[in-house]
Amino acid sequence: MALGLLGLSTVGSLIRVIIGPTIWDRLLGIGLGASKITLGVILLAITIPENYLLDLALLFSVLGFLVTVLMARFVERRGIL
Repeated sequence: MALGLLGLSTVGSLIRVIIGPTIWDRLLGIGLGASKITLGVILLAITIPENYLLDLALLFSVLGFLVTVLMARFVERRGIL
C-alpha cells in the first residue's frame, strides 16, 4: 500500500516536470522524483530482503543529486534549456 501511495505521489512530480511554468520548477520536480524513486526502492528492499536493492537506492540518490546539480548549473550559465 505504501508503494502504491508513493507511486501516486510520484505522478505529481512528473506533472510538475512536464507542465512546470519555469525551468526551476522542472528541476525541483526532477529532484523530488529522484528522491521518491529512491524511497520506493528502499521500501522494496525492506519488503523483499535483497541486499542489491540498497545499493541500487544509493545509486539512484547519487545520480538524482548529480543530475539536479548539473542541470541547475547548466541553466544558470546558459540561460534556458
